[in-house]
Amino acid sequence: LRDKPHHIESGISSVYLCWMEVESVVDTDGLPLIDHLQINRMVPQRRNQHIAGRLCLADLIRKRGLDPSKGNLNLTSDGLRFNDETSDIAVSIAHTENLAIAVLFDGGKRIGIDCEPQNREISEGALQEFCAPEEIQSLVNSPSLLRLHHWMVKEAVGKATGEGMVASRRIHVTSEEALLDTIRYSVHTLPDLILNHRIVIAILHSSSP
Repeated sequence: LRDKPHHIESGISSVYLCWMEVESVVDTDGLPLIDHLQINRMVPQRRNQHIAGRLCLADLIRKRGLDPSKGNLNLTSDGLRFNDETSDIAVSIAHTENLAIAVLFDGGKRIGIDCEPQNREISEGALQEFCAPEEIQSLVNSPSLLRLHHWMVKEAVGKATGEGMVASRRIHVTSEEALLDTIRYSVHTLPDLILNHRIVIAILHSSSP
């Protein structure tokens, strides 16, 4: 990869962000947090996105004074976790064709992140598949950015729980929070675009509603 990870301020206490542009990967030998059997089954574009996301996450882990090569990533009911002998840290990764981004929540319970091109249009068909009927009624004639915000919040909360978009119809979205099974998640949208992408983060400090 010609690009290197870029660290930016999240504006959220104990939440750390790192992004990079997705480019072609020549050699993955020795890269941490990589399942080589998994990436060898991927098409090249998907493979490059996957690796870029993990490079960002590995850099975040190093910045916390840990060695990513001595730990593992595990998908749990509290989302994606980085585990080593002494640590259990909430993390999340998102990527598109051009952008990969990772987030680490030091001391927090759950975190999820989504990135999407600012001009992405969420179709009515997608709303029908992933939104509750009352949401569809309010969103079907809404501005495209509001549709995109709802989509991204659902993606981020789904990652924070480990359920993914299977949980999407149970996730109720407002501008600054989301509710899933009586649990409230804080929702944060980064004020600045990254490579013309919007970034949304969902966090849970504890398991309390």
